Amino acid sequence: MRTQHRAAHTMALLLMAACAPSAGAAGPNAPGNQAWRCGSSYSDQPCAGGRPVAVDDARSSADRQAQDQRTRDAQQQADAMARERRALEHEAAHQRPAIIAPPPAPAAKPPRRETVAKPPKTHRPKRHAKGETDAFTARDPSAPPPAGDGRKKKNPKKS
Repeated sequence: MRTQHRAAHTMALLLMAACAPSAGAAGPNAPGNQAWRCGSSYSDQPCAGGRPVAVDDARSSADRQAQDQRTRDAQQQADAMARERRALEHEAAHQRPAIIAPPPAPAAKPPRRETVAKPPKTHRPKRHAKGETDAFTARDPSAPPPAGDGRKKKNPKKS
């Protein structure tokens, strides 16, 4: 399919090149040198409501040939780039998808030593001073505090 397209394109270029000298010899008003503006597009055929547009190519023959050569070179580069892109896509189609590996395992931990669990602490009841209990006793906040706080006082050292 691509070869047929390229052959047709080459044939069209050769025909245009063969007809170019004769069109230039006919003069600027020859049918091949006239363009028509039909709305927002241009055509080489007259159209309803169209108006002729002057298309004078002021370039010399050498300038035209040089530009044609640059156009052919650009087309060859574009074809080469398209071939390269297709080859890369073809290679990529046959590759497997990238696989992201799991993170490396941490360094081996030293073996755990067997430990004997301590028995749970048991609750020991609170020891009360003589005469104290866990019972709540209400006191009047405005009353003076009791004479002693219920604790024994240490004997001061004698000097």
